[in-house]
Amino acid sequence: MSAALQVDPNFPDLTDDIDTQNDIFIDVFNSGDGALFDRLYRPDAISNFSGAPLTGAERKAWFEAFLAPRPHLEATLTHAYVAGDVSLIGVTFVIERTDEDGVKRKLIGSCTDVLRRGEDGRWLMAVDRPVMQPSE
Repeated sequence: MSAALQVDPNFPDLTDDIDTQNDIFIDVFNSGDGALFDRLYRPDAISNFSGAPLTGAERKAWFEAFLAPRPHLEATLTHAYVAGDVSLIGVTFVIERTDEDGVKRKLIGSCTDVLRRGEDGRWLMAVDRPVMQPSE
């Protein structure tokens, strides 16, 4: 992770600063630490990253397996709206990864995410809905 961000691995916070939030999300994803990445999500959050809606232990296990080979994420914000304790963001992304056969692949898509600020003041992912383009 970039030294400038200083992400607390016990309490990662996506923050209400949209640009910093995107940097944190990218850095934690690119760390390869699926358990840390899962801490960016509320316990009841839903992620469709796997292609199916996952929550809780299933979501965490999927992130751990997917991030273990350290795919590389690049993401660009397309829009962001904050209303009180809810944030709606959109991003376009490219993930470069090596598949089980050693073939390099690119996953390209866009994502609509909903974040919530909890009672503790931390911003965490509530809904993660990436949509992938067809594979190359």
